Amino acid sequence: MSLHLGIDPGADVDHLQEVESEVLTRVQAGIAGRLAQRSEPELLASDRDWIAELVQAEIQRYHTAAPHRSSPVLDGAGYDRLRRRVLAQVNPLGPLAELLDDPLVEEVLVNGPGEILVVRDGVQEMSGVEFASEQDLLTTVQQLLDTGSSHLDRASPMVTATLGDGSRINAVLPPVALPMAVTIRRHQLARFGRLADLAQVGTLPWELIPLLQAAVRSRLSLIVSGSTGSGKTTLLRLLIGEVPAFERILTIEDQRELHLRTMSGGRPNTISLEARDANTEGRGEVTIQQLVRNALRQRPDRIFVGECRGAEALDVVDAMGTGHDGSGTTLHANSARDALARLAALVRRHPAQAQADPAAIARELAAKVDLVIHLTRFRRLDGRDHRVVQAVGFVTGQVEGEMPLVEEVCRYSRSRGEWDWGMTRLDDLPAKITDKFEAAGIALSDILGTGASLGVSA
Repeated sequence: MSLHLGIDPGADVDHLQEVESEVLTRVQAGIAGRLAQRSEPELLASDRDWIAELVQAEIQRYHTAAPHRSSPVLDGAGYDRLRRRVLAQVNPLGPLAELLDDPLVEEVLVNGPGEILVVRDGVQEMSGVEFASEQDLLTTVQQLLDTGSSHLDRASPMVTATLGDGSRINAVLPPVALPMAVTIRRHQLARFGRLADLAQVGTLPWELIPLLQAAVRSRLSLIVSGSTGSGKTTLLRLLIGEVPAFERILTIEDQRELHLRTMSGGRPNTISLEARDANTEGRGEVTIQQLVRNALRQRPDRIFVGECRGAEALDVVDAMGTGHDGSGTTLHANSARDALARLAALVRRHPAQAQADPAAIARELAAKVDLVIHLTRFRRLDGRDHRVVQAVGFVTGQVEGEMPLVEEVCRYSRSRGEWDWGMTRLDDLPAKITDKFEAAGIALSDILGTGASLGVSA
């Protein structure tokens, strides 16, 4: 196996392999010594931190001694490359260790033990690593799950769980999936800590940021909609980051993904609630709907539901109109206007609304929802996935037929690669929106300007 570690290019391949072998031998000896001192003889996922520290220490030991014994000296890239290669061989996560250690990896896609892909900077590519067998892959996934309540076996062949670093894993065993399928989605909390970070990568126009900030601070109740992987959770997280710190926030999720306390700077005065499946005896289930109702007893200023998928939508909408304005949620939809149609359909799933007049539901949504932000994801000609805010619309409070009216104020043109401003005058904003801005002491003239084309290239 040829190996380039970022060392003196004049060093021969055998010598480079010796560097890796020397460090690896010392690390393995250190691990063996540690395991000999405890009753559990196998490595666990919880051992990852001290193993990483051991690898780092042994590489530093080699690096320090190299000049004194005429050994090749590591450069910065070589140091990091050696660390990852050794870590992948001793980490209980096996081949996945190197991928999960790479900060540029957004997703890991496993199609059986021999086909592992990654998404880096929007590009899907082969990872170059593989497992020796399906059993090795299964063992690794079980290691990832060993610190939580989730498990994966023949009796429970599908699992979705949140890992210790906040990543979300979904795994499906054969014969339900052929071959065994695993997807790990990583949340780039360090990369996207502010709305400006999304503008920097072209997801939204810079000129939209003051409007979104003002909307949050004016307590506009909002929906972030879009397709799978379009960036809904990331945008909702950053919008919540604009809520004043003195306000008490409760987040409710099927799987924890918002991570407000671990994002850049950490968000105080926040409680995270997570749903739970029933156990093997059919007991212990905690639903999103139950959590929304319980959250109202926790004296929240705002409630944010990670994603509305069912009858809990009615409780979320009720919360928006009963003293918790400024709350929000995400949901799957094809456009800003479709988001309200989707929300209405979810409200009707509630037993109390099964026979309700659709027009009455539309009027309730028109009164309680203020803002819809719709995202989309598409693939560019260079093969990169690109996420953009496709449209931003205010809910006017009016109803047309059985649908609330949405006035789009910002729309992305894919053909021109820029956003257009849809309003020509400040008084185009619905009265229920301007009232909230004025109550918050926000001057719209400082935010919206004249409504000219934004003209921002994506």
